[in-house]
Amino acid sequence: MAEELPFAPSKMYPRSDEEIATFKVLKKERSGKCFVYVFSAIVILSIVVLAFALIVLRFKIPDVKLRSVTVKNLKYEGRGTAGQSPSFNATLVAVVTIKNTNFGRFKFDNSTLSVLYGGMNVGDRSIIHGRVKARETHEMNITVEVRSNRVMDTKNLSGDIEAGMLTLSSYAKLSGRVNLKNIIRRRKTTEMNCTMILDLKRRAFQDLRCY
Repeated sequence: MAEELPFAPSKMYPRSDEEIATFKVLKKERSGKCFVYVFSAIVILSIVVLAFALIVLRFKIPDVKLRSVTVKNLKYEGRGTAGQSPSFNATLVAVVTIKNTNFGRFKFDNSTLSVLYGGMNVGDRSIIHGRVKARETHEMNITVEVRSNRVMDTKNLSGDIEAGMLTLSSYAKLSGRVNLKNIIRRRKTTEMNCTMILDLKRRAFQDLRCY
């Protein structure tokens, strides 16, 4: 029979107190680093969520403005010798812009663009419902027929026609919804208030201002 060899002596030695202390220090350092990494990730995620909420989920009111107006077929009469009432009528072509700075599209309902002289409505035109894409500007050409037959203060009208300057104002109110990916919807209403001066002799508008 083959001679049986004795078992080799074990090479495992008990750890010294110094080794155990070093191991505990390394374990503690690793735990501390993991905590720092997790905390940093939470902070970064919170900043991203906050920025998303402030920028993307902050719904703003779309801005509607009257960019320009041109006049066609202008006719006007001052107070004549026969005592006829002063009058004017014209066709106005208005360029209206709707600026949507939201990250969702703005869908607006039917509305009306009104033109006023001396606080009296001298013409209006329907604005057909539509939509403005996210972060884009939509432009509309609106034709309005204006007539002074509703104006009661003929004295001031006569003086303005003689001076060759008519101060007109325009108003429109658009209501609709801002839709963000068909998930979040917010109702928004925007208004347009503009004033302008029609130079009868030059047949052109000047000093167009919107508020």
